[in-house]
Amino acid sequence: MTVVFGGAEFPAYVIDNETLREELLDEDETREWVEETPQDPHAVALLRMLGELDAALAAGQDRLLEREPGTPAWAVAAVRLAHVHHWREEFVDAHELLDAAEEVLVDDEPRTALVHQHRAKLLFDEGRYAEAHAAAVRALRLRERAGDAGLVASTRQTLGRIGRELPG
Repeated sequence: MTVVFGGAEFPAYVIDNETLREELLDEDETREWVEETPQDPHAVALLRMLGELDAALAAGQDRLLEREPGTPAWAVAAVRLAHVHHWREEFVDAHELLDAAEEVLVDDEPRTALVHQHRAKLLFDEGRYAEAHAAAVRALRLRERAGDAGLVASTRQTLGRIGRELPG
């Protein structure tokens, strides 16, 4: 079953079963949306999905600087920026941002699950499959408690893909 994300507030996308990367359903619609709402925090992720990694990096850095450090809004912006660094293969920067976001969000289970989900994908792309699996399991436990079926499905998809890389 393919889960479609977005589609109401922002352009729709799916997650590729092999790469675990988001794929936009309509790139033209997405470009138009980003042009009309460049300050929206989701623009960072959408620029990344469009492959405009330099623009996504600049937008992500701007959104992070606009937020009060140590707040949940700052932490979510840090996760988005970490995902840009991930796709740019700047893994150390991505891990540092995810660590900082996790510290801020320690008491916010749904958002902590987001950190673990992104960390799992980052570790997957680094070939660190056992660690990726552990991060995805943590994300799944938190998301199951929150009860969002779409997010649970996304994490199960991530676990399934990582599992194909694990021995035995």
